[in-house]
Amino acid sequence: MAQVRLDHLKKIYPAEKGTDGGKGVLAVEDFNIDIEDGEFIVLVGPSGCGKSTTLRMIAGLEEISEGHAYVDGKEVTNLAAKDRDMAMVFQNYALYAHMTIYQNMAFSLVLRKEKKEVIHEKVMYAAKVLDLVSQLNKKPAALSGGQRQRVAVGRAIVRNPKVFLFDEPLSNLDAKLRSSMRRELKLLHRKLHSTIIYVTHDQIEALTLANRIVVMSMGKVQQIDTPLKIYSDPNNLFVAGFIGNPPMNFIKGYVDEKGIFINETCQFKIPNESFDFLKQKNYLNKELVLGFRPEHCMENGHIPCRVDLLEHLGQATLIHCYLGENKIIVKLPGWLDYEHDSNINIDLNSKLICFFDGITEDRIR
Repeated sequence: MAQVRLDHLKKIYPAEKGTDGGKGVLAVEDFNIDIEDGEFIVLVGPSGCGKSTTLRMIAGLEEISEGHAYVDGKEVTNLAAKDRDMAMVFQNYALYAHMTIYQNMAFSLVLRKEKKEVIHEKVMYAAKVLDLVSQLNKKPAALSGGQRQRVAVGRAIVRNPKVFLFDEPLSNLDAKLRSSMRRELKLLHRKLHSTIIYVTHDQIEALTLANRIVVMSMGKVQQIDTPLKIYSDPNNLFVAGFIGNPPMNFIKGYVDEKGIFINETCQFKIPNESFDFLKQKNYLNKELVLGFRPEHCMENGHIPCRVDLLEHLGQATLIHCYLGENKIIVKLPGWLDYEHDSNINIDLNSKLICFFDGITEDRIR
C-alpha cells in the first residue's frame, strides 16, 4: 500500500474555438491533500464539482494542468496510467461478457504473463475475500448487480496495487444492494489495509465509509476532515447543507441586543450561550444565517411552528413545518401524530446550533 500526496492540482479543459475568450473551463482548482498509507478517503460533492476529474488525474487518465502528484514520495505527475500501480473500479462494472468470472478476474494477470499457479492463487484469494468462489465458472449475465460489482472489485484486488480508486461504484445498484455493498467495502478495507480513494455523490456513503471526507463544490475543496467533524462542525453553508439527511435547516436574519433572532417572518429568543458568543464576535445586528439539524430540535419549547406534513420512519418522525414562512424539518423520536396546520413548539439545542456569516457564508467560530 502507499501514501499519496496531491500538491496544488489544477485541471483546465481547453475552450472550444470562439468561446470563453480562449480561457478554457476550470474543472479543479488548487487541490491539496496528504493521504496516509491505508487510509480510506472519500471525495463527495454534487455532479460537476470536479471529484471524478480529480480521481482521473490521480489515475493518469486525465492530464494534470498544474500541480504535482506523488505516490510513496515518487512523483507520478507525468507517468502513464499503466505505470502508476493503481487499480480503478468504475461505475459500470466493465466486465467481459464472453468470459467466466474466473477469466475476468484473471485477465490483467494473463496480460502480464504471470505464471498460472500465481494467477490461480491470486484469483482464489480475491474470490474468497469477496465470497465469489461458487460463481467463478459463471458468466457475468448470470450474476446480480451486486455480484458483478464484487467481480470488478476482485479484478482490482488480484493486481495487488498500491492504491485502489473507486469512481461511484455503487450508483447502479438499488438501495438494499448499496447498503450491503457499503458493508462489504468497509470489511474489505479492514482485511486489506489498503489505501483507497473513493468518489461518490452520496453523502451516506461518504459518512459510513471514510476515514476522512473531502467535500467539493465548483472544483474547489470546501473541507477535509473526519466524518464526525464534517457533520458536526461544517466550515460553511455548502458543507452544512450538503452533508446530512435530512439536510440542515437554515434561516436568514440577525440577532439584536436583547438576544432575539429576527427574520422577515418570525422572531424568537436564542439561547444565552449563543447570544454571548455572537456578541463576543461582534455579530449583533449583522446579517447571518442560523443553522440547525432536524435532530437537534426538542418538543415543548418556546418557538412556535405550524405543521405541514409528517414522514414516519418507524424509530422517528420527520415533521415538515413552517417557522414563520421558513420551511424547516424537525426530527423527533417515536411515531408522532400531528394534524395538518396544528402547532408545535420547539427548542434548539444551544450546543449544536450553527451560525454563518450572511455575506461570506463561512461558519462563525
